[in-house]
Amino acid sequence: MQLDTDLTGLFGITLAIVALLARLPRVKALPMPRRAGVLGAAIVVVSIPLWGVTAAGFVRGMTGDLSISTLVLLALGVVRSFSGRAMFADQDRHAMLRAVLIAAVLFYPLALGLGMFDPYRLGYGNLWFMAVLLGLAVWSGLRYSMLLALCVALAVAAWSAGWYESPNLWDYLLDPWLAVYALGVQLRTGLSRWRGNKHA
Repeated sequence: MQLDTDLTGLFGITLAIVALLARLPRVKALPMPRRAGVLGAAIVVVSIPLWGVTAAGFVRGMTGDLSISTLVLLALGVVRSFSGRAMFADQDRHAMLRAVLIAAVLFYPLALGLGMFDPYRLGYGNLWFMAVLLGLAVWSGLRYSMLLALCVALAVAAWSAGWYESPNLWDYLLDPWLAVYALGVQLRTGLSRWRGNKHA
């Protein structure tokens, strides 16, 4: 199982690198075959071991494994860069990121010791926590964000299968990089609206 978790972690970092490269203006401007070639070459480069460690492994050592939610967003970004079409509407993605930001604001201060309650303990298989996640997934799929429902479902499924080294469900649902990205998107959206209202 150690090999499987290592491969998953390295795949996540490689996917993040490819997704970031795909968003570069010069890469986006390339014709599709050349763009695919550039991204394929990047995958090869970050997978070549140097002094026993690949570039993806080195980055993974600094960042840790990415959550399943992050992997879903990265995969959707890569698909969009090649197809030109989004599998989920921007409104759906923004709703999911708002939920992520709310969860991060509530989770990380408490998990880091602010207060007497540690929500991280819930991720070890607390039945009430699982019931809340089930309710959240159902409600999100029906009323809020299908993307959020998908991320929660995949994260719980991966946790049930022991996909990562971590036995804690929170590590499948959320990671600091996703929280920072969600904050950046909300700040950018708020700034755009403020500028629009200012010039209206």
